[in-house]
Order: sequence, then C-alpha cells, then structure tokens
Amino acid sequence: MKSAPLKIMNSDARLRLTHPAIFANALGIVRIASIGTLLLIGWLDYITGYEFGFFIFYFIPVAIAAWYCGPKDGISVAVASAICWYLSDRFTHHPYSRAYFIYWEMFMRLLSFLTTSMTLSKIRNLVLKEELMIAELIEARNQLAKQNSSETQP
Repeated sequence: MKSAPLKIMNSDARLRLTHPAIFANALGIVRIASIGTLLLIGWLDYITGYEFGFFIFYFIPVAIAAWYCGPKDGISVAVASAICWYLSDRFTHHPYSRAYFIYWEMFMRLLSFLTTSMTLSKIRNLVLKEELMIAELIEARNQLAKQNSSETQP
C-alpha cells in the first residue's frame, strides 16, 4: 500500500510540498528535521522563560512528522514535544501553587499533541487511499474502454 500511491501520483502532486508522499524517499531527513525543529523550539522556549508561551509552536514538528512520516513518527514526536515542554517549564522554574500542576499541564499538552498527530495521520492515510482508488478507477475505465473498442471493431 505504501509504494502504490507513489507510482500513481500525477506530475502536479509530485511538485506539491504539501503532498504526504513527497518526501517518501527521504523519511530520515524529515525525521531529523522534525527533531531538530523540536529541539530549537524547546531551546527558544527555555531561553524566553515561562511567561512567554511557546506551546503553539510545539505543534510544528508534530505536524511535520505525522503528515510526512505517518502515525508512529507523529506519536513519537508528540511524546517528545510534551517532554521538551516539561523540561523547558521545569528548568525555567515556573512557579505553581501545587507541585502536581506541572504534571497536569504536561498531560494536557501531551493529549493535544497526540490528538493533532492522530488527526493528521488519519487525513494523510485518507489522501493516500483516495489517490490509490482514483488510480484503480482510471485503470478500470481504460480497460473497459479497450474492451469496448475491441468488441465494436469487426
């Protein structure tokens, strides 16, 4: 199933960076880019302190991994994002009224990252399956046209 959509991608799809299979031959590079982006965001979150919220930016590496690499990588980067956020918040000495609130915050962020990862992975799979179905329909139509043209010729 993975290689079939790559063969049927039309030339327009091959040129679009938004196509989920565009980097299928360079998944290692995409993984490194996701982790590198995550580390950069975590570092920026740390140096700016806890008062400057960087939470929204952690979705970028999660989205990249989930869209281009699939659900396993998306989940991995989602967990890593929650851990990076936690470490950044912990090392900036964010004061909480109760010690366990940081864990609640991390859990809520983890759920957000996982939800984003799973949603984008599902949409990615639907796009690839739709592309495969369209190719199969076109092939069936072409075979039917050949069959009809051979039957009509004496």
